[in-house]
Amino acid sequence: MQMQKTTDAQRHAVDSFRTFLASEVTPVVQAFRGGPIPRERMRDITQGIAEFGLPGASIAQAHGGMGLSVVTEAMLLEELCAVSSEVAHCVIGNMLVAHVLVELPQARESLRERYLPDLLAGRSFGGFYLHEGDALATAVEGDVSAWPTADGWIINGVHERVCNGHYSDLLITGVRTEAGALCHVLVAREPHGYASKIIDRPTLSGTFNTRVSFNNVRLPASHLIWEEQGGLEQRARLLEKIDAGAALLSVGLMRAVLEGGIAAVQNSGESGTAAASQPLVALKIAEMATRLDAARLMCFRAWSLIEIGTGCQMQACMARWLASEMALKACQDALQLPGGKALGTLLDLERLVREAIVLPVPHGLTDVQKLSIAKALTGISAQG
Repeated sequence: MQMQKTTDAQRHAVDSFRTFLASEVTPVVQAFRGGPIPRERMRDITQGIAEFGLPGASIAQAHGGMGLSVVTEAMLLEELCAVSSEVAHCVIGNMLVAHVLVELPQARESLRERYLPDLLAGRSFGGFYLHEGDALATAVEGDVSAWPTADGWIINGVHERVCNGHYSDLLITGVRTEAGALCHVLVAREPHGYASKIIDRPTLSGTFNTRVSFNNVRLPASHLIWEEQGGLEQRARLLEKIDAGAALLSVGLMRAVLEGGIAAVQNSGESGTAAASQPLVALKIAEMATRLDAARLMCFRAWSLIEIGTGCQMQACMARWLASEMALKACQDALQLPGGKALGTLLDLERLVREAIVLPVPHGLTDVQKLSIAKALTGISAQG
């Protein structure tokens, strides 16, 4: 893989964004730790973030974006992920929906013109639910049916674990038609109407899941995004971006832990000697930094392939799996550093461990990523 040198423009963009995050986003995140950030406060944050390029950094200027490289966009996203998984998750949802709108055919230009500008400006939130189309996903996460009318559909049903469902103003979601075909449509909270609810129940993450329900929602036929077969390629590209984005969430979490750990072991404290002078502590820091760098390289390989339009399902899955495993290991290592208990309180390591467990994939199972990698290599599915 050819390594690209970071340009002065990229460094300036990242440094400026880092300064903004430290002064404007970190205090809000800390104030609402332990619960969701209120919708309007989140909207204020995303509008500020939009001025630095997210979610539209790599979108062409003709569509209202900044026309920057995908790699530059990923560099900015990493900075956000290091500050807050919650805000980054929201912005990633906006990024994914924005890219779907950009790639719509000319026949759907009206959807792009109506919804894309507010997304790029951070004034609205996008969410999505990609239907897996299997019995297990339906049993666990619900199903939504679409019955035909003279000019569209009437939609009823429930989806759970909807990405950005709590904040979303518009949602790309899978629906099952009367004929049994699986399609994806765009539904707006206003005027079409859907309800979202945070559901509190035991999860590995200790965080909230979102249930989105549709009750006799009338949707025009013009809001069809992908038909069952016609959207396979677009869906595959979106899944690559989902995996690459999730990998950066883990990389950002690792950075937060490592930077806090380094600061802690540099402090001399009451003993007058910095813990970093102890060989075992120095080895632990070096191992954490090396794992972080390896995970970051895997991430940026996937983002680089996305930039040149090369399919990278396997590489994105590898990056997501490795980064999630390394993030959990980083949290465990930080607790073993001298003063680990105090460091754990400072960094809120218990929360970071929960996030590290749940970040890999829905249900927190990295085996799903491994099975996808094996299928890409062998051409044979082992998922039954």
